Amino acid sequence: MAKEQDDETRSVEASQGAPQFSGETPGEVVSEVRGYLKAMTSIISREPPPPSPHLEPGLEGMRGLVGIARELAKGPSANRVIVDNVELLKTRYVELLLGATTSPATPSASQEASPLAGSREASMAERRPADPIVQHSRPTPKPATTVPAFELDRRYVERPASSQPLFSAISNEYLAARRTKSGDGNADIETARFRRDLFIELIGDHPVDTYSGTDLQAYVALLKYWPASVKERPSGLSAREVIAANQDLSHKPLGIKTLREGYVANIKAMMRSKMTEFDYRDPFSGVRIFYPETAAPSQATEPLSADQISRIFTTGIGSGLIDEAMLPLLGHLTGRRLGLLVHLMGSDFREKYRGVWVAQTGGIIKVGKSWKRIPIKTDASMTFFVMHDLFREIGFVEWAAARGDKFLFPELMRLADPSKSASAYMSRLFEKAGVTEKRKEVFHSLRGGNIELMRDNKVDTRDRKLQAGHTLADEHDFYGFRAISESRAREMARAPLMEGVDYSRFKGLDFDRLARGRRVSGRRGTTEGTDKAVATPTP
Repeated sequence: MAKEQDDETRSVEASQGAPQFSGETPGEVVSEVRGYLKAMTSIISREPPPPSPHLEPGLEGMRGLVGIARELAKGPSANRVIVDNVELLKTRYVELLLGATTSPATPSASQEASPLAGSREASMAERRPADPIVQHSRPTPKPATTVPAFELDRRYVERPASSQPLFSAISNEYLAARRTKSGDGNADIETARFRRDLFIELIGDHPVDTYSGTDLQAYVALLKYWPASVKERPSGLSAREVIAANQDLSHKPLGIKTLREGYVANIKAMMRSKMTEFDYRDPFSGVRIFYPETAAPSQATEPLSADQISRIFTTGIGSGLIDEAMLPLLGHLTGRRLGLLVHLMGSDFREKYRGVWVAQTGGIIKVGKSWKRIPIKTDASMTFFVMHDLFREIGFVEWAAARGDKFLFPELMRLADPSKSASAYMSRLFEKAGVTEKRKEVFHSLRGGNIELMRDNKVDTRDRKLQAGHTLADEHDFYGFRAISESRAREMARAPLMEGVDYSRFKGLDFDRLARGRRVSGRRGTTEGTDKAVATPTP
């Protein structure tokens, strides 16, 4: 009886359209899946139907907008016709796009011939709003942004609300703290202030937590056209006017080192300076900046030949000025930086070991009535350095020590920025000696040459660093005294000099006369073969 009821049920389900397979056997399942897949394959293998005629204007509008965006993304190489008429073209393509999305669909021939189509539309009309086309059409797409974010005027870009202080306030505190540490009139602080002001003028003064990496990229993109020479930035023009005037790069732009380690590094340091106090994130953390190809890479300094060094010595002595005569020799035989050598005083010299003279700056000096810090780069510059025996043989160390609290180079120390002026004078000296080629052979080459000379003389790595004023990096180097021992100092004082260099010109020099020399305006001559001062000496 039960079997008859089941048969009757299956008969009723079959008559009502129920599946004719039960799925109770694997064969039935495989057959059904295979049939389904064949049907789908047939559907997707067909050619796509052509677009309806009323959609063609919309497609044309979309293609046009995409084409504009791609052209503008090319930057300076973009088609000028498109760039100059971008708004007109965008308006035309947007109208085509809007016309396609809002035009009513025309019924097809099959719909007109089918009575079912009419009755279905009538039935749907009873249940939908009065404007069915607008109700069911897709939202109008917005044209893609055609200008990269970093090319926008970042002064007026919309930013999130913030209660944090402005960048100007943060940076002012940073500069004030540096001024307290280094003293008034520090050239580096004034340079950082100028670059801060330039950033605010170009990017705007906003709350510190509303900046982003895009702002820094925009800053760099604008600086692509910033002239490297101050003389080529007219004081009567704004920063943007100066940049606009150099779009053809007729004036040499900034080098990559100045751009990265100067203009960008200064802004980063100021922006981060109050993160802990005001509890905001570093807006430039992890940001990758793309620098322009026109930013020239740094020129590596090159060594000087023995002939070039001899010519520098001869030209310097012929100038009749103590700084041009002795600074090149000091750089060549001590390896110390120019900024430190310029500030040496007589009291900095002493006989550290018997027969071995050294020099060591105290770091703080009194210029006029004010105490100032010597512009040393690291604390390692505070260690003493060995004076080669040549300085003792020509009488220089005894003369220097006898000056006591007086500066060795008084002509430089009377200037506002002795280090900067000395650098300029040394560059001119090298040019007069005919050894500067593409600015690769500079005063710093003398320092590098001394390090090479110590290496050739088998001076220990640790002692080379102490002599040159470099920071000790190896933990093992910190054990023992952070100074050169007597035995090593004696070896360095008596080390062989560079072959081929003429040191004889320094014998018999009148250092007092050279120290009285003064620079005069106009062209100075040189007296070949004598140490007669050409500059005007004081009584």
